Amino acid sequence: MVLHHEVPLDPAVSPTETELRIKGVMEKLDQLSSTTSSTHSKATLLHPQDTYCRGDQLDVLLEVRDHLGHRKEYGGHFLRARMSSPALKAGASGKVTDFNNGTYLVSFTLFWGGQVSLSLLLIHPSEGVSALWRARNQGYDRVIFTGQFARGTSHVNTDCALILNSSAELSTWILVTKKPFTKVYK
Repeated sequence: MVLHHEVPLDPAVSPTETELRIKGVMEKLDQLSSTTSSTHSKATLLHPQDTYCRGDQLDVLLEVRDHLGHRKEYGGHFLRARMSSPALKAGASGKVTDFNNGTYLVSFTLFWGGQVSLSLLLIHPSEGVSALWRARNQGYDRVIFTGQFARGTSHVNTDCALILNSSAELSTWILVTKKPFTKVYK
């Protein structure tokens, strides 16, 4: 017969506190699985044709899903839609319409002939958009940091913030998942 005694992770912490900590970790993991997953989301070309003419509109229906594959029931995601043709060195943005139910209509106008590549990039899930909104409205607009910009041998340091609150030359930053930061000029 083997006796097994449950021992808390920290002897100074009671089993109840340990259970609460474990419950908290499990709740955070559940929240993670309910965040938006670009891998599980589904894009469908609407009304596909064999050929298209210059000036036609190409529509894509995007169904945003979480990490468990369940369709999201609300909108608010920050998406970037791009169409490009590397052979022509051409590119254009698509128009994103949010139906506020986890689906989006992405429309592209075909400005040139030839093959095109389409890209739908999830910049921020709606949960991230909400967090950024809260941060902006809870006083983080008073946080200023120094950004360093380099091009060739030229380097410039400048004060940066989430929101411009003065007439001083500041740069505004938008967090992007593919690149650390994207600069927006005033």
